[in-house]
Amino acid sequence: MVQQREELKKSISNNKRRTFLKKVAYAAPVLTVMGQLTRPTEARAGFGGTPSQPEGK
Repeated sequence: MVQQREELKKSISNNKRRTFLKKVAYAAPVLTVMGQLTRPTEARAGFGGTPSQPEGK
């Protein structure tokens, strides 16, 4: 009886873990896309001095 209870606890724990991982796997890409849609970042190239002669010198 105790062994059955322990197996049931393990089963419930594994099921909760699987459910959590599924939610994370589906939520992460959605959050990334939504973040990019609402606030896209711009790539900029900086034209400073040459590497041997830094700006301000």
